[in-house]
Amino acid sequence: MKELFVLSFLIPLIAGVILFRLDGRRADYFMLISVIIAAILNLAGVVGYYTSGMPTIHEVLFETKSFGEIYGLIIDPMSVSVGFVVITAGLLFMLYAKDYMSPKNKEHPVYEGKGRFYGWMVLFIGATLAFIYSSSILQLLIFFELMSLACWGVVSYYGGKKAERSAYKALIVTNFGAMIGLYTAVAIGITKLHNLSLFALGNLPENLKLLVFLAIMIAAFTKSAQFPLYSWLPDAMVAPTPASAFLHGAAMVEMGVYLLARAIQFMQPLPAQAFYVMAALILATQVLCVFMYPLQKDAKRLLAYSTIAESGLMYVGLAFAVLGLKTGLQASMFQLFNHAYIKGLAFLTAGTFSYAIGTLEMDKIKGLIKSLPISAYSWTFALIGLAGVPPFAVFFSKLAILTNIKGALGNPLALALLVMVLIDAAVFLMVSLSRIHSMAFSVPERDEKYSITALMKLSMILLLILGIVAPLIAYPFIIKVGW
Repeated sequence: MKELFVLSFLIPLIAGVILFRLDGRRADYFMLISVIIAAILNLAGVVGYYTSGMPTIHEVLFETKSFGEIYGLIIDPMSVSVGFVVITAGLLFMLYAKDYMSPKNKEHPVYEGKGRFYGWMVLFIGATLAFIYSSSILQLLIFFELMSLACWGVVSYYGGKKAERSAYKALIVTNFGAMIGLYTAVAIGITKLHNLSLFALGNLPENLKLLVFLAIMIAAFTKSAQFPLYSWLPDAMVAPTPASAFLHGAAMVEMGVYLLARAIQFMQPLPAQAFYVMAALILATQVLCVFMYPLQKDAKRLLAYSTIAESGLMYVGLAFAVLGLKTGLQASMFQLFNHAYIKGLAFLTAGTFSYAIGTLEMDKIKGLIKSLPISAYSWTFALIGLAGVPPFAVFFSKLAILTNIKGALGNPLALALLVMVLIDAAVFLMVSLSRIHSMAFSVPERDEKYSITALMKLSMILLLILGIVAPLIAYPFIIKVGW
């Protein structure tokens, strides 16, 4: 069974390198075959893991006397569920990308160089999956950096000063987090624990445990674009839309949350001071996003601030986990799972504006219900779904976060976190309803029809379905998450 999970990330890592040498239809077919095979292998592993009773499997593949575990695997409910999200969402984004990256794209026509984009994206998928199943701090560092490199590749894809500046900003900021966070954790693992395994983190004395946790938190927060190092993510929206969808829905941002979740899982119990530092930064992030929502004119930048806030909600769950509530960890992973598909739908819908209409400026888009009906409905469902309106999946994970209110009683800062969950949802819903009305159900300025391809429609419809049924898929795994 574990071999299936290993192959599911080895194949994309190898295929990504090969894709740089291909272009045109050869790149299309090779990319699709590689990602589909990786997805089938991963799904077979998920089914096998579920039917086996979902045990925690820890496989040490390489270790030394001086450094302990260097390389290994963790197959557990957390890694299996998050890996499922990454490969299924990644597959749908790449199906969409086949037609999106074409000369017919009105805003960004692509005539050549598809293989380079596919190469970075497939490497991105492979590195993300490898990161998820890692069992040592050194592995996490290596794949953390490889994800940052792939992010640089996709953000800089279109070229030009803006794209290059945004790409280097994303690379430098996230690498800064890695240098402060994961390099510190590796150094302490080598010098104090003589073991780089995640399982060894719980053996740290309390003062070092706080230091390592805060260091990893910095790495995680930079990856997830939390305050104060958040601005790289809205700027990274110059990337092609399938890359933006993966960045926000199933890769960089969520992997910051996953990294800190792993640290919390293996470092219990944690010093109480960790909660207060973490909570203060989460609150600052949430307040920032609430004020930024109404100011956005670009569809993808609106979604970018939504992602920053939604990952902040995942961190709210983790803040309660720091206090020792296992339900906080479970709620955070539930939010990660549920958010991925509906955020992916939102980005792919924004991509149809770019592809068919030629603009992402929301003020210029009118009357979608007549000119591009599928985008009108998917934009509506995606935005209200992100706000947490039932029956969409995010409603259930936000509710799960709010059920930690017992842990907030008597703790004003913890209570403030839960209040901000409600305020964020309310403000985003108000902004979303305004945009839905003006973009989808208004009177068009011109009587014009737009179209997108069948493959793009299929990807969006499947994401919508997953955005509703995700809680049913996730729940059996999430209730097994703990320490």
